[in-house]
Amino acid sequence: MSFTLTAAPDTDIWRKPPAHIAFNAPTHPTTPPTHALSTFKSARLTFSLPPASTLTQYDQAGLLLSLTRTGSTASGPPEKWLKTGVEFYNGSPYVSTVGCDQWADWSVVPLSVVQEAGEGKVEATVEVAREDMGLWVYVVEGSKRVPLREVAWFFAGEEEWEISVAAYAARPGKEQQGGLEAGFKGLEVVAG
Repeated sequence: MSFTLTAAPDTDIWRKPPAHIAFNAPTHPTTPPTHALSTFKSARLTFSLPPASTLTQYDQAGLLLSLTRTGSTASGPPEKWLKTGVEFYNGSPYVSTVGCDQWADWSVVPLSVVQEAGEGKVEATVEVAREDMGLWVYVVEGSKRVPLREVAWFFAGEEEWEISVAAYAARPGKEQQGGLEAGFKGLEVVAG
């Protein structure tokens, strides 16, 4: 299934001390189904951004994993989350991963697998998978998975958590004109 998301300016998923919390980026599905974290095995998504020449600092799209306490009815941002995808940073598209336990951290990796797709669009496939008691983040090139990062805390106390998986797009710049349109295909979640 293919779909698009349009992120307005001043949208983001980010948490930075002492008090900045943003969780207002559009997602698909808007309300994703939840699964017991103990049953989660993997997720994969292919997505594209407009040509790099039209992107602005921190424009991004990718895969979002949100963790909420089992049975929680609290509203607002999830306590823990991970996003991985492509982010435009200092004039180039990078594969970006942000993990948030209490506060967020961020890593960017320049890889050749961030390809220009048709019409100059920037395209990538990312995958996250349960391995060795942690969550591994990969960028996928054909049949090859390139490891980017292990998130060791992701399954700690897993019986207390539920997971939801969605696609997201964000345009954090407040001064930008117009929305960022990202294309997506093949959102796959393996749980159960």
